[in-house]
Amino acid sequence: MTVRRKLTVASATAVVLLALAGCSSGDGGGDSTAASGGDSGVEGKEICYITAANSHPYVTPANEGAQAAADAAGVNLTIVSEEFSPQTGAEQLDSCVARGVDGILLWPLDDNSYLPGLLKAEQEGIPVVAIDTTTGDESMALIESFVGADKYDQGKISFEQLDSAMGGEGGIIVLAGQAGNGTEIARSGGFMDALEASDSNIVVLDVVNADFDQQKALVASRDLLTKHGDQIEGVYAQDDTMAKGFAQALEESGLGITPYVVGINGEQGAFEAIKAGTQYSTIIQPPFRNGELAIETLIAVMMGETVPDMVPLENTVVDSSNVDDLEPAM
Repeated sequence: MTVRRKLTVASATAVVLLALAGCSSGDGGGDSTAASGGDSGVEGKEICYITAANSHPYVTPANEGAQAAADAAGVNLTIVSEEFSPQTGAEQLDSCVARGVDGILLWPLDDNSYLPGLLKAEQEGIPVVAIDTTTGDESMALIESFVGADKYDQGKISFEQLDSAMGGEGGIIVLAGQAGNGTEIARSGGFMDALEASDSNIVVLDVVNADFDQQKALVASRDLLTKHGDQIEGVYAQDDTMAKGFAQALEESGLGITPYVVGINGEQGAFEAIKAGTQYSTIIQPPFRNGELAIETLIAVMMGETVPDMVPLENTVVDSSNVDDLEPAM
């Protein structure tokens, strides 16, 4: 079993940067990518990245960040896509292990599907780092580090935003992500735990899984608006994409209501909606940096460095008070 030592995030980042930086003393031969990996001892190493999807507002820039970090370090990155199917991802994990790669970056989509592959990776001595989403406790014990935002905390922050905006009163609906997905579980848990621990009189009218998909959120929101109408005073959308779907449905409905809508991810569209007054807040979660930092962390592990169990991204709230001072995450 791997023995890990707890480090501060700053120390972990320093380890990664030092590991990747000391490569400027190459002999000048070859391209700059090869040189950057040569002195760090990772040039030519093989990383398999099992990503959630090829095309998605958050996942795509995270994939680009991973590729950029791999290129900078001179490692070969093979990206395969689960297309939001954990069963597909489990098969891809087995395939990556069978190829005998030097490291694996995994985007988990549920708690249980990846355990057999992770056990095989451990047996083969292949380190695995998780990006963006955690998996089940037994599986996480086999993963060197998780790199991503604290999704549970995002749920808590989202409740606090809605509770403050609504003055602790009124009915809300929840547009949740994919059922059983780690992000959905964490964001739902953080929100509901914060609600239950508070003295707020906010009432959850309905919870619908819209799978982090704008079109599904649009369809679900049409039904919710028909069912609950002007009882809806707040909306917890577990990402900005679903918040956009709700906004479409509300505009179509012709209802004269302006519920407070909170989202997550910090998309350009959310910034515009906050400025327009149709969305109350979002939480910045920078995808490019998520992918970049995940590869940097995995490379540090491959080089024998000790990294923290979690390398977090900062959760930055955006609302009308600071929307003009910040940049969208995507």
